[in-house]
Amino acid sequence: MKKSLVTFAGNSINHISSRIKRLSCGARAALANQRGDFYISDAVKIIIAVVLGALLLAALTLIFDDTVIPRITSEIEGLFG
Repeated sequence: MKKSLVTFAGNSINHISSRIKRLSCGARAALANQRGDFYISDAVKIIIAVVLGALLLAALTLIFDDTVIPRITSEIEGLFG
């Protein structure tokens, strides 16, 4: 019983150690990658997000300037005018 427990523990440690080595090799390869595909796709995502944000801001500004602000102004003037 004792010997099988020690063997099991040794096998588990070897399995974990080999898995850590594989993960570290994969991470090292990803960090050493010099291709620009990753950076280009991230730049495109950022540009799309900025453009969509600007369009949303412009739409909200139009809505508030044309409908909401004049209505609020007229309501306040009606209360105090």
